Amino acid sequence: MHDLQQEGNFYRCLVSDASSRALLKIRDILADDTLDDPACFQRIEAIVSLLEDLGIHCGGRHDFG
Repeated sequence: MHDLQQEGNFYRCLVSDASSRALLKIRDILADDTLDDPACFQRIEAIVSLLEDLGIHCGGRHDFG
């Protein structure tokens, strides 16, 4: 059982690390001022809101006014 627990912990850490890297890459894309896609504004706004609710600042690219 001990080996299975270690393997389970390994995979949990691996998935957690991949998730963290994905969130950081999404944050970097959202903060990229060179990108412009007005048709996806609501989707981007929803992602920005979610990330900021999680405490991940995405830069000043959005307007919630």
